[in-house]
Amino acid sequence: MGKAQFSPMSKEAKSEKAAEAREMTPEEKRANRPEGVLIIKGSQEKADAARRDGWIEVTFFIESHGNDQETVAKALKNTLLKDLKNESGVVVREMKFHPVVEQAKLYAGFVECNILARDPQVFMYLTLRYGPSAVEVLHPDTITVTASELQNMAADASGAVQALISQILEKMAPEEKDKAFRKGLDLE
Repeated sequence: MGKAQFSPMSKEAKSEKAAEAREMTPEEKRANRPEGVLIIKGSQEKADAARRDGWIEVTFFIESHGNDQETVAKALKNTLLKDLKNESGVVVREMKFHPVVEQAKLYAGFVECNILARDPQVFMYLTLRYGPSAVEVLHPDTITVTASELQNMAADASGAVQALISQILEKMAPEEKDKAFRKGLDLE
């Protein structure tokens, strides 16, 4: 039977062990968070099958910014892991969550989402819904869009713009709305 070898623990190692044993504060958790990319794998088999069936494979680069590091990270994870992953006509191949970093007194994080969309309309819907800062189309090289699909995409884009305008107008004071309206009609 072999002998087990033990080496004495240094004072630093003992204090690190003691710190791990007690409950960490949120600040300590953030300071001890590993730097690196968190990769969430989807179904490779479903993704490969969808690609063979002519689905559109893309990578979305989706960003989030805020004044709290934890909130930015949670917003990205909640939105993408709960919402995007469950969209109809979508297969997730992989999501790469990059670390949230401080930039000019704010925090920023981004995720690379490699997904497949069933058709051009689903692709456009996802683009409008999730607002990626960049999009890379990986497959196919050529996409044919029917008149009906194009019409539906235009309606989706128009609806998204109208919803955004409504939200902006709700937050504007009446005199600001009037000024914007007059400027839009070239009355000033």
